[in-house]
Amino acid sequence: MSSYSKLFNFVNYVWSFYNPQSDLYPIKGLTKQDIFEAFFIYRDRILKGDLEYVHWTWGDGDSLDRERVRDIILENPQFTSGW
Repeated sequence: MSSYSKLFNFVNYVWSFYNPQSDLYPIKGLTKQDIFEAFFIYRDRILKGDLEYVHWTWGDGDSLDRERVRDIILENPQFTSGW
């Protein structure tokens, strides 16, 4: 599977949990574009390795990756969680 496909699969995985109509953990106003942007912030934090994020690693799109991307999304005050 290409890196491109893996990225889209991960975005869809995150979307399945947090899309505004989700029965799980809806985030009001969220779009897939927001997930892509949060993913790239996450990737940059991993690559930069600042002291705050030095322990972060890419888990191949696992639940911890999903939750960290969610937390980055929720850093933006325009988003509110429905849980």
